[in-house]
Amino acid sequence: MRLFRLGLARLSFLLIAFFVASSYQTCTSDDDCSLNGVCGKTGVCKCDPAWTGDKCSALDIRPAKRPSGYNLTAEGTSSWCSKIVKDPWEKNLYHLFASEFTHGCGLDYWAPYSRIIRAESHTGPAGPYTFAAEVMGTFAHNPNVVYSPADREWLLYYIGCPTNVTTDSCQSQSFTCGPGNDNNGESGISVLGSKDLRNWDFKGQVMQGDNTGDWDADVTNPAPFPLYASSCSRTGAYANGQHCAGHTDAMLLVYRGCPYNCGGAEQINVAISETGFEGPYTKIETDPIFDEGNEDPFVWRDKRGNFHMLLHSLEADGGFGSGPKVGRHAWAKNYTGPWTFGNETLAFSTEVEYDDGTTINFYRRERPELYFSDDGLMTPLLLTTGVQPQNSPQSYSIIVPLGDAGAKAQGK
Repeated sequence: MRLFRLGLARLSFLLIAFFVASSYQTCTSDDDCSLNGVCGKTGVCKCDPAWTGDKCSALDIRPAKRPSGYNLTAEGTSSWCSKIVKDPWEKNLYHLFASEFTHGCGLDYWAPYSRIIRAESHTGPAGPYTFAAEVMGTFAHNPNVVYSPADREWLLYYIGCPTNVTTDSCQSQSFTCGPGNDNNGESGISVLGSKDLRNWDFKGQVMQGDNTGDWDADVTNPAPFPLYASSCSRTGAYANGQHCAGHTDAMLLVYRGCPYNCGGAEQINVAISETGFEGPYTKIETDPIFDEGNEDPFVWRDKRGNFHMLLHSLEADGGFGSGPKVGRHAWAKNYTGPWTFGNETLAFSTEVEYDDGTTINFYRRERPELYFSDDGLMTPLLLTTGVQPQNSPQSYSIIVPLGDAGAKAQGK
């Protein structure tokens, strides 16, 4: 009997130990870590730098310094979205490409008053940035700059077409830049090219919408990613066994689609051009890759070869000023999918903390972009977004650091 009781006690102890251990387990595979980390032997995610949380699905955002980003609202000029590019020739020079609105117009009049500008910082990638030059006049919006090793030049993807602003006062104006939308010119993706980040040539419109009833008749929000790679192993594979594209001209393009004149849901798809940035682009899916409504995709590939997106979520309590749920993360082991949409944890919200102890809860926070380390490890250092304060028509671009490395890069 005594041995029996000892056996029961031992079994009870083992069961308790099992349930305690199980309660701390958060993963069984790297997918459970949002592919932003690895699942350890103990069943707990070990997150990559810049990511945090049980599932490594939230950005490790640190306080932003004042001033930073690109903010000319004190002068009556609003801006939106931004892309940081380090100058390859001049040390300590950083470029920022952004949408800026002419005639003192606010965010509500992004069409037709938006133009694309280049700003400069000599104090680090977080800025603050000062205006340097106009890249493309009205109407031009949604700039996204990538370096294409295949073409040996920078490519600036954007939406827009030359449009004369007919009035100095801020008023809506109906116009089109191609099929898909005849209200505000948002449909249709074009490309500029540059060898020096200062002088840009028009390469053409590389993706058009259409006037059909398709869910993505209206195409906008370009997020390009060159599939050319210089860090593949000799076997043509990444460490996790995925296929490596190698030295290819192929260009990935994530975009947001919606019905004609954007009269319906806004959703995301992925397209690819096997022959270079000029296209033609072929959609990897006929339908959207997520059921959820999203816009403003930003796409990248991590050091293990996995693909990721940051998105502006259009869910309830998010979207356009209706709540804090604005930033979501999605991931896939290959750009062809399947893609997983992380709807359990916010990647970022409308709240921004500053290094002076203040916090701002913005009305809108959209157009996420990441700035990465240049050591080949693809560590996210900074997050840029466009923001609009509560009860204000104005908007500007902010830059916040991510993790310890981001705080160091910011200059703290």
